[in-house]
Amino acid sequence: MDKSSVWMYKTRMISTYRAARIRISQYYLPESISRAPLMHVLRAGWLDSLPGGAINRTECHGDDVLYCLSGQGEIRVGRRNFRLLPGQLAWIPGDVPHGHCADLQDPWSLMWFRIDGPELARLRRRVFGSDRFRMTINEGPDLIAWFEVLFKILEVQRPDTDLRMNGAIASLLQLLVRQRDPSIRNTLPTHLDRLVRAISANPALPWTAEDLVRIADKSPSQLRRLFHVHLGTTPRSFIRKQRLMRAQRLMLESSLTLQEVAVECGFSDGYHFSRDFKRLVGRSPTEWRKTETGV
Repeated sequence: MDKSSVWMYKTRMISTYRAARIRISQYYLPESISRAPLMHVLRAGWLDSLPGGAINRTECHGDDVLYCLSGQGEIRVGRRNFRLLPGQLAWIPGDVPHGHCADLQDPWSLMWFRIDGPELARLRRRVFGSDRFRMTINEGPDLIAWFEVLFKILEVQRPDTDLRMNGAIASLLQLLVRQRDPSIRNTLPTHLDRLVRAISANPALPWTAEDLVRIADKSPSQLRRLFHVHLGTTPRSFIRKQRLMRAQRLMLESSLTLQEVAVECGFSDGYHFSRDFKRLVGRSPTEWRKTETGV
């Protein structure tokens, strides 16, 4: 790439990006057969913006993810505006009016990519939290190394590029989740870990709110926050999931009837067991058992 060249950066927008020095600019068109189930990067690059370089769009296909290496700028998502500073990353939804503008005095240098795939909004909320679009990256060298891997995948495209790209995106999401809360990087907090182990060992017990508070030695509100931040769920949903996983084991490794499995796993009756099982697994216990056993 000729680093001395200056390119006009144009896209589907209300106004054009005035000018930028493009270090890397890459594109990808996924095969239609793999477009739906996989995550893809449609565009990616690295640019040094000139002062005031701006983009304003009504919409675009996919979401843009920007990582600020140096300088700063302003980002708009709908009616919300926020600054992006060095070491910060922003996820910009493409299905709402949005834009971004480099600072007039200290324009940014950005590594960026556009992501496309199923349930982008849900994925962003899972990583960033509700109604958040920006986070500070504490593992900057790791993120830059990830971009370098992405650029190589896009530069030398192979028959398995779709799968390699999907794997790279999964690695990025893991990195970003670690940034949201440093305490979830390696192990669960002691109080939560103690409770999770107790529930996993005996999911069929009639777990009451008092039981959870007593074992974790935390208030109900603190417990809900711990489950949300570290496990992405609620205490009740976690208990239900543990019961259903135990039920799956019993359905395949024992001759118990479904009613007996339901009681053994802590469900009040077969109806509630079947309802919760189908809601989470996607098919009834009878159908699932028959499919898994091949009988």
